Amino acid sequence: MKTLKDHIKRSISVSENELTHMVQLFQPMTLEKESHLIKAGQYCENYYFVETGSLRVYTMVDNLVVTNWFAFEGNFFTDLESYTYECQAKFNIQAIENCSILYISRSNMNLLLGQYPAWGELVRKTWEHAFLRLTQIVLSVQTISAKGRYEHLFNHRDFIQKTPAKDLVALLGNPDPSMSKK
Repeated sequence: MKTLKDHIKRSISVSENELTHMVQLFQPMTLEKESHLIKAGQYCENYYFVETGSLRVYTMVDNLVVTNWFAFEGNFFTDLESYTYECQAKFNIQAIENCSILYISRSNMNLLLGQYPAWGELVRKTWEHAFLRLTQIVLSVQTISAKGRYEHLFNHRDFIQKTPAKDLVALLGNPDPSMSKK
């Protein structure tokens, strides 16, 4: 839980007692490479934090895999629509390498939100970061060619090393279905 504790301390101001209480509400789990945490159609009851490893969030459109997002070490993630509105997930969440994950139930998340204003600040900052990243992705798809986005990836070597080639191709928006299935 060290990665989670460090993330919380970097993001918000909390006492050691508050920090201890917050992280105690998380449960650990492991996920093997290529296994699914959530599949489309299931219900997402938890909010997750990646201690180690990485995952991809994807959906299927006309039998094509569309990679939508990645969650790396030190990131919170969930299928937000399913988690928030208690509806079926539209996305699949799959480990792209062995992962150590921490999760917190909806009821425990609500407990922290009610008890600690700083926890609400952490959640807000997490959503702001995700929204800004999503805005950057949309803008790059609208204004930069696939080749330009590919060249830009070389500024993020850790991302390239962790991410399978087929997922990189899908993320770049390559319309060739044979490339997405490799």
